[in-house]
Amino acid sequence: MERVSETNILTKECIVTALLRLMEVKSYSSITITDITNLAGVSRMAYYRNYKTKDDILINYLLEQESRLIKELHGGHAQTVKGMICYIAEFFQENVKVIKAVFDAGLVHSITNLLAERIQSYFPVVNNDIAGRYAIQFYVSAIIGVFRMWFDNGMVESAEEISDILCKLINQDEAVQFLVIPE
Repeated sequence: MERVSETNILTKECIVTALLRLMEVKSYSSITITDITNLAGVSRMAYYRNYKTKDDILINYLLEQESRLIKELHGGHAQTVKGMICYIAEFFQENVKVIKAVFDAGLVHSITNLLAERIQSYFPVVNNDIAGRYAIQFYVSAIIGVFRMWFDNGMVESAEEISDILCKLINQDEAVQFLVIPE
């Protein structure tokens, strides 16, 4: 069983690496499953055992990267809303090629939903009624919108600068009533 698991992990890594390498030379929309499997050195059957679409590769890759980020956040690196926003900005910078492909593929809703879920799990929601859930969605959508503009403008500002801008835009008195910062 362990051998199958190791083989599956290696297959996934090869597929992800192939897609990321292909994205360096081709537009995301022009990359085919055949391109990916040929470069990864895996069969189509192996590909489809792990992924349904190439979008799944991107989303799973971001989930893995996001797991690393969450471990760091829970490790005490982000103790404030600004700290969390800065970490997300750094995540965007570290994963710029994948984020570009996600935007190009029209998968922004996946990032938005992922971020909303993580905020709800990272910050215990004090006001868990409908207004609290809408508030989280409101802030997440605003943050993603600003990050998209930052991305489209070439990410000229640093993660710290974009975090400062976002925190100034958020009425923290209102935002904080829905969140409890973990200790």
